[in-house]
Amino acid sequence: MKSYFFSFCLLIIPVFLNPGIFAHDNLTNPYDIMNDYIKAVGGLEKLKAETSSYTEGTLTVASMEGTFKNWKKIPQLNRTEVDLKVFTQTSGDNGRFNWVQDANGKVQVIKDENTMKRREINRLSELYEYLNPDSRYFRLSFEGHEKINDSDCYIVKIANTINDDITLNYINSTSFLLVKTINKSPDNENHTVYSDFRDINGIKVAFHQESVTLPLEQKQSIQLTKYISNLEIDPALFEPPGEDVKDYEFTDGENAENIPFMFIENHLYIMVNIRGKERMWCLDTGAGMSVIDTEFARELGLKLEGELKGQGAGQHIDVTFTTLPEYSLKGIRFSEQKVAAIEVRSIFKKWGLEVDGILGYDFLSRFIIKVDYANELLSFYSPDNFKYTGFGVVLDAPLVGNTFSVPATVDGKYSGQWSVDLGAGSNSFHYPFAEKHEFIKLPSIERLGMGAGGTFQERMAKFKTIELAGFVVREPLIDFPLEKKGAFRRSEEIGNLGNSLFRHFILYLDYKDQRMIIEKGADFDRGFPTDKSGLQLVVSDNDEITVLCAPKNTPAGKAGIIAGDVVKTINDIDVKNFKSIITIREMFKEKAGTTYKIGIMHEGQPKEIKLTLNELL
Repeated sequence: MKSYFFSFCLLIIPVFLNPGIFAHDNLTNPYDIMNDYIKAVGGLEKLKAETSSYTEGTLTVASMEGTFKNWKKIPQLNRTEVDLKVFTQTSGDNGRFNWVQDANGKVQVIKDENTMKRREINRLSELYEYLNPDSRYFRLSFEGHEKINDSDCYIVKIANTINDDITLNYINSTSFLLVKTINKSPDNENHTVYSDFRDINGIKVAFHQESVTLPLEQKQSIQLTKYISNLEIDPALFEPPGEDVKDYEFTDGENAENIPFMFIENHLYIMVNIRGKERMWCLDTGAGMSVIDTEFARELGLKLEGELKGQGAGQHIDVTFTTLPEYSLKGIRFSEQKVAAIEVRSIFKKWGLEVDGILGYDFLSRFIIKVDYANELLSFYSPDNFKYTGFGVVLDAPLVGNTFSVPATVDGKYSGQWSVDLGAGSNSFHYPFAEKHEFIKLPSIERLGMGAGGTFQERMAKFKTIELAGFVVREPLIDFPLEKKGAFRRSEEIGNLGNSLFRHFILYLDYKDQRMIIEKGADFDRGFPTDKSGLQLVVSDNDEITVLCAPKNTPAGKAGIIAGDVVKTINDIDVKNFKSIITIREMFKEKAGTTYKIGIMHEGQPKEIKLTLNELL
């Protein structure tokens, strides 16, 4: 399951300065337009004289209301505290790196390459470098006119040579105040409209801002209630908290080692006990928060609060929040935590499993975790006393949206950063990378991907190799989506690495130092059986074994099976007599040439077909 991590970005009115340009009658020169904007908001001298500020106000995000406080010092220093009642979040920049403290008190230093590039852009912007006509880093261009809320606006575009982000500034052609900005990154857009301009020490400040983030369509509203200019701020305020949260304890010694997990269809499951109810939860490094099923939360008497949009594997999903009471698993006991709540059960039921939650970042980030796939064992170590003494390869793995990012190469030429997603059964290229390299032209099999947010169309192709940390796995199957939506629309990583790759290894996941250690596992050279039917089977709402997808170029499609058919019997045995749908899917991984007699309901009529297994690719 792909991460749906979210964060808050408080939008204070941008300041655009240009020290040497004067307005002309013909306003098509972007520097002329910006110069008139500078004059309109108070003039260069006053703007440059403001080197620090403090703001506070009210904040509405989706259905949640709260408050925020922001401290800023030029250049680079920043701290924002958000209190939405349902949860809080504090973030900042100490001049060396970004950091965030989440709702459960966990501090994360943000140091991935793309974040560091944006920090540099921000630093140069605060020094007004982007308005230098001879700048090596920034380019301004005039993009024409547009009406925004009945105001005729000049459009000035700011691009840079550091990354692909751009900003469009809509400036009122009469008042020369900023009406709107559109900040575009490769994966998101933020549209902000400014109003309620007030004079603060001779500078006009927008006290009200309305924004929407696309493609999630997440809305946010800010109303300033206080603005203080040029105050003294203790530099220590911009540093992250010195002590990290400690919301768990080991119940037997200093670590919890060799805890069995269930490896079912390339996913990891572990038993979790909450108020005496022991249920199966999925382990997922791709989940930016831990998640409980909404119905299970109600059964436990937990209060569901607030609502945000999150990013699922298919489309966006509606997320609520709750406080998870003390919970435990073998060897570890946790105190209460803020977690997200979505309909987990309905997702896993289609796969034939009863799962009531997802252990994501809020659980995993407390430890250094060893995953031994071949022996189906997990070990959890305290970061304070862990020392690695093995011979594995250590990879830098910066966290991006609470998910590890590592370099890997396919076929010796498709290289880049990949998300490490232990909640994904397979490897997947993201849509932009697949489109750029025209993977649609490769021999491939149609599939329907499933996850939080529903289904999505994809294809599966066989590649020659995938190389990770110097280890080479041959003939990997890798999916790629056919639509630019959901979690796979991202372009800043080229794809997701999942358990079909990682099951060859022993992994150490080090959240504290943002690194991964990779060793060959006992199954490194093993070839794992794969589906040879082309059937994607799910459990329907009325508990029938239903065909989700059966592409025409697969044995199932050639036999005449189509999506929507209901499987009734296999070799004259009623499917109700099989242990589960998982058992049935395993049957279709037998050797090529194996033949089954399948009884189905096809377009409302009983039908019997012969299905002979064969390699799909």
